[in-house]
Amino acid sequence: MWRLRTRSILASVDRFTWGVTIGAVVLILAALTAVLLLQRAPAPVDLTAPDGVVRAYVQALDTSHPEDAWDLLGQRQQVEVSRDEFIRRATSDYRSPRNGRIAIENTTIEGTTARVEMSRTYSGGGGPFGIFGSASYSNRFSARLEQQSGRWRITVPPEDYLISRFHEPLPPVVVTATPPPAPVPTATASASR
Repeated sequence: MWRLRTRSILASVDRFTWGVTIGAVVLILAALTAVLLLQRAPAPVDLTAPDGVVRAYVQALDTSHPEDAWDLLGQRQQVEVSRDEFIRRATSDYRSPRNGRIAIENTTIEGTTARVEMSRTYSGGGGPFGIFGSASYSNRFSARLEQQSGRWRITVPPEDYLISRFHEPLPPVVVTATPPPAPVPTATASASR
């Protein structure tokens, strides 16, 4: 009886419905394949070039490896902020979102210094199924580097709050309350008569 009911259901579905069903399954499989291909690991970076060092720095932060990013900082920057403090700042909640696409826009090298300009583009929904267009936006930022011991090192990172000194706790304010001085007795007019 169950076989008979299954056959009658299958027989009652027309070719159009089958076409729509198969088309939907193919679209779902294509979307899953595209997502898997787009999430593949990034290509290795060239640490001999300023833009490669900056890309490695950003990738280290984006993949939750701030210790690797700290290793790419300049010597003075590593002295100014400890490794533990840098890692704490890089893993805190106030760090910018990490889901944008990074693009190196320009690299300027002048002797032993360099400036790398980049952007991070975030994609938005644009409504249900993206039918209202894209809602993407970009943030632009730059990093400064200098050669130290034959290697490019970041002296001003893209997110410079990670090494800035204003995050250090201020010394506690000590307020000392002193009582007001006692009033000094003055001579009265009646005493002089």
